[in-house]
Amino acid sequence: MKLLNYSSKKYLWSSGTIILISIPIFYFVLNSIILSFLDNNLQQNLIQLRQKIKQVNTPLELENWLKQNPSVTLKAFNPSDFNPNYFNTEIYNLSTKTDESYRLKQEKIKVFNRDFTLTIKTSLFESRQLLRGILIIQIVILLVLFIVFQILTQNISKKIWKPFNQILGFLRDYDISKPNELNTEIIGIEEFNELNKAVNSLITRTETSYNIQKEFTENAAHELQTPIAIIKSKLDLFLQDPDLSKNQAKLIDQISYVIQKLADLNKNLLLLSKIENQQFALTDKFNLNPLLETTIENLTFFAQANYQQLIYSKPASVNLIGSKSLTIQLLQNLLINAIQYGSKGTLINMVLEENSLTFINEGDPLPFSQEQLFSRFSKTIQHNQKGNGLGLAISNKIALVQGFTLTYHYQKRKHYFKIEFNLKINN
Repeated sequence: MKLLNYSSKKYLWSSGTIILISIPIFYFVLNSIILSFLDNNLQQNLIQLRQKIKQVNTPLELENWLKQNPSVTLKAFNPSDFNPNYFNTEIYNLSTKTDESYRLKQEKIKVFNRDFTLTIKTSLFESRQLLRGILIIQIVILLVLFIVFQILTQNISKKIWKPFNQILGFLRDYDISKPNELNTEIIGIEEFNELNKAVNSLITRTETSYNIQKEFTENAAHELQTPIAIIKSKLDLFLQDPDLSKNQAKLIDQISYVIQKLADLNKNLLLLSKIENQQFALTDKFNLNPLLETTIENLTFFAQANYQQLIYSKPASVNLIGSKSLTIQLLQNLLINAIQYGSKGTLINMVLEENSLTFINEGDPLPFSQEQLFSRFSKTIQHNQKGNGLGLAISNKIALVQGFTLTYHYQKRKHYFKIEFNLKINN
């Protein structure tokens, strides 16, 4: 969830909760105020009624007066029916034929030397209508305020977090292998200015370290090529010496083997450096079939030396986008790996499908964990080792940089290396 959406969601839930709580509280407070007002009026009316009743001289006069005041009733006092508190009740209205709510107050009074219950009532209809109207107005106002608040919060948050999104976008599009212009814009928020300065400082230090490492790797690899070639040529000349003993020749042969390993290692390290520095164009459009066929032709003699047979069926053409030279290197590495580590006298299958290419060879299980398979130098270089620990690491890096996926699994004494082409184009 994005930070802006997260904060907006929090505001939304908080505001909604406050509104939901405030509406019933407002209703009960307002209802209490209205009832208190009605109770005061009833109490004032009772005081006036007591004075009025004292002025009545005869029962007939009292009866006529009660008929003229329908909100007042006078009944013989009954303790079980007397309620000294204010209370509400429903009374049937003959004219409207509906029950209406009333607020009542009773008082014990002595008339003509007899105890009576004096009851005065006032309708709650208008009060309830007023309360309902006020409540509706309040809900509408709160909803309008809620919507306006959310819109303002969203717009304000977007403006507040805009500098952060700019910095994030800059980091997302940042490519250390390409020239990049630092974001030097002065931002209105101090914290984001500090963040921008820290990001620029980090990028500057990273680019400096990257360029130093890149230059060192390239220079070291190039400079090593000449002394390795000289040493190798000198050893070849030494081997031609007729006075060379058998032990000396064997020793020189071992040294030559290690020198060749060092030359291959230097070549692979230089290739890895170029791949990581993105020095290969990935815009070539090419057909994979002839590249694979040429690779098979070039390495057939190598397979025949191990009494192996290469099997490849020719399916429909597969067209790709990427680096043609890197793809050739990828095919060579995987086929050489299958030949080197495949059992003698077995078949090596290459299954080319519309979206993938799989190399299958028989052989013993890996002598190390599968997690180390595509790691650099996953095995130590020994005299009887067939590689230098970089072949599959380079293959995986070539696949990744071109948007391919290289996977491995072992089943029924067979190794499966599968390339999935994610940048395939139409034929």
